[in-house]
Amino acid sequence: LESVTDIRPDPGIELASGEERIGFALVGVPHIVVVCDDVAAVDLMERGAFLRQHSALGSAGANVNFVARRTDGSWRYRTFERGVEGETLACGTGAIATGILLAAWGLAHTPVSLWTSSGRPVVVTLRPGASSGTSVRPSLRGEGRVVFRGKIGTILTAN
Repeated sequence: LESVTDIRPDPGIELASGEERIGFALVGVPHIVVVCDDVAAVDLMERGAFLRQHSALGSAGANVNFVARRTDGSWRYRTFERGVEGETLACGTGAIATGILLAAWGLAHTPVSLWTSSGRPVVVTLRPGASSGTSVRPSLRGEGRVVFRGKIGTILTAN
């Protein structure tokens, strides 16, 4: 992943009850990150869908990541993914956006350990990017698994 330069720790989106901060990062795809009290308590389908299409994001919208600190100092996050229009078990670009914004807010230091909805950890490491200012060059480490295999058949048509 190249350097991330579009990082907005406060895009001007109003907080809901139980939310502490909302930020934006363009990590190949746009992401909103919401620091909240308890990710398990978030109504992901309602609040995620609302934020995914928030007017501050333009017509493309964004994926939405809810994150909360765990008792061991790591973080738990959940992602409402556009296109899927629901929760996904893990999101690599979402983990990176979450790590970047937690660091930008001074809530975490690199490397940032995040626990996904699949129950597996991922680690985001942040280094200064090529351009000056808030540019960040992230890397992501975690387990990869094949969860589905398929074969697309060939359809022959008559001329």
